[in-house]
Amino acid sequence: TNAMHHRNSRTQEMMSRHVSEERLGVQITGPTVESVTSGIRLLNDKPFDTVDINMGCPVRKVVGNGCGSGFLRDPARVSATVEAAVTNSKAPLTVKIRLGYSREEKNVNDIAERIARAGAVMLTIHGRCKSENYSTPVDLLSIREGAEAARAASGGRITVIGNGDLFGPKDAARMLEVAGVDGVMVSRGALGSPWIFRQILGTMTGEPTVAEWRDVILRHLDYHAEYYQPYEELAPLLFRKHLMWYFSGYPGARSMRPTLGSLETIESIRETVLEYADTLPPTLPRYATREEMARHRLAQGFDPKFDMDRELDRGVGAEG
Repeated sequence: TNAMHHRNSRTQEMMSRHVSEERLGVQITGPTVESVTSGIRLLNDKPFDTVDINMGCPVRKVVGNGCGSGFLRDPARVSATVEAAVTNSKAPLTVKIRLGYSREEKNVNDIAERIARAGAVMLTIHGRCKSENYSTPVDLLSIREGAEAARAASGGRITVIGNGDLFGPKDAARMLEVAGVDGVMVSRGALGSPWIFRQILGTMTGEPTVAEWRDVILRHLDYHAEYYQPYEELAPLLFRKHLMWYFSGYPGARSMRPTLGSLETIESIRETVLEYADTLPPTLPRYATREEMARHRLAQGFDPKFDMDRELDRGVGAEG
């Protein structure tokens, strides 16, 4: 919220909306009830369909300011913040949380009840505590407990979403069944794998072929170049991380990392993708199974979501 008040340029960029986006929500966090409320008032004249309060981010800088997962240690502030946000927001108010600050401080039931009573229309529960990293599997049964507590407190009016370790259709089905949630939120699983949404919805079966993979990367690259056109030198640097995620799962991907990490122009990225794709059969699928992908990412310490959070949250608390 401080970044919004100071009109931080990165924050303003993150809130931009493309004309093709039919629905778009925005996420906000802040160290006090007043800071969140004032931030929401600033959002009321912007074209967002939902406003989400981030009470789950584990990034140290964010938590240290009392934001993100810092909320979980102050249940009274959770209630007061959501109540004030609901009153002041023109858009439907949603909240995202974790199971607690740590296993010893797990309080998902209490926090979920407070959020539901305060009037939020949707609650997303990430199945880990703030202190746990991505090597700890999500706790589906604790998500279920939180979901049941929220529904009981709201008389069944609140929608509950499950989040964490969603890398494919089987993961989503298990989340829905075991956690008993109304829907799922995909985060890490979409990085380098934008097909995951079609796979979960059942409109795409199997993994993309080399030809499909190549075409999606090039389309993404075109979108990226258009968006960052005023920052010609920055655009290829920011796309490198996407390349790392995209290439994972194909032969020789690891040996390509030095090359991918040194590309300095949009055109050199395009040429590298095309040249690499030409070395593989166009019908070769990525990963044999989604389970193989998940095992591969865990074995490599795959944690892109944390890195992305750490980068994007630099605007939190910024004064310029």
